[in-house]
Amino acid sequence: MQLYEVKISGMTCASCERIITKYVSKLDDVTLLSISSAKGRMFIKTEGDKRAEIEKAVEDAGYRVTDYTARDSAESSAHSGEQATENKAGDCCSKPGKKDTDASCSSDSAALVSFKSIFYGILDNKPEWIAERRILVHSIGSLLALGLLLAFLNAGVWHALPNFSTAMLPLLELAAVSVVAIVAAGYHFASYHKPISCSIGMMEGMTFGMMTGFMVGALLGASSGMFWGSVLGMLIGCVAGVWAGRPSGVMGIMEGLMAGVMSGTMGAMLSVMLLAEPLVIFLTLLIALCVIILMALVYMQIQELGTVDKAASVAPFSSMASTSLIFFVFLSFLMVYGPKSGLLFGG
Repeated sequence: MQLYEVKISGMTCASCERIITKYVSKLDDVTLLSISSAKGRMFIKTEGDKRAEIEKAVEDAGYRVTDYTARDSAESSAHSGEQATENKAGDCCSKPGKKDTDASCSSDSAALVSFKSIFYGILDNKPEWIAERRILVHSIGSLLALGLLLAFLNAGVWHALPNFSTAMLPLLELAAVSVVAIVAAGYHFASYHKPISCSIGMMEGMTFGMMTGFMVGALLGASSGMFWGSVLGMLIGCVAGVWAGRPSGVMGIMEGLMAGVMSGTMGAMLSVMLLAEPLVIFLTLLIALCVIILMALVYMQIQELGTVDKAASVAPFSSMASTSLIFFVFLSFLMVYGPKSGLLFGG
């Protein structure tokens, strides 16, 4: 039998070790000698070439193999005693649940990918970045479609409304950007179709819920007032946070709910507090920063989960564009025709 050292991204606690051990132990002709979350590796012995099966088992457990190296069989005894006791972090995230991957914890950064390589990979249409390229193209197409819809509604219906071009139109333009950014980030995460660790799920729920709540709450706070901006921003942020955090169970759901509650109310409050200031400039900066944070979230997903790889995993343009359209129509009609209370931008 051949000895292999397998380095694993995402293994950081005793729970992670138990989950991976469970999946790898199911494989035929594979003997797991040791596993260490502290060192992010395990040693196995196999009969024949089992790399594909090992990588699939680790991926099914919610982690990722970053290196698979044959070792001298004489090293077997030296590593057979390497166990989870090396991990001082302890059993950091175990919890009951239907999926074993719920017990996963935060991941390491064994295989970092730079922003520059991603940018040039997408620009050069390299095969490993074709899925991300499609999402970017779909995002641009969706934003153009929303821009055309907004221009049509402005010319045909909304231009006669009081102060529409000076007050509401800039807010709706920012709403279009916000909607496309939220939808694109959500579609990228959904494209993986694989289990995730609890830390990724919690970060996804918190970040996605908070950025959605901030942008929606701030826009509705300016157009509809503090009360309705807070209520609607909070509810929409909570829905987004729960959807994104649900893969990691109750912890991710809690993170999403808390993010939605805080960001929806804070976004509306900031808009109302700055009504007498250059509010559009502030909201432009706020939404630009929120978009950058969502891009950073996508970058984190690539670091932890790898590239999507298969373009077939990405939903077609019609799906992404229609989701953006529905979200934008819902949000814009709330902003224009929804209930109002208190002070509003533009009077």
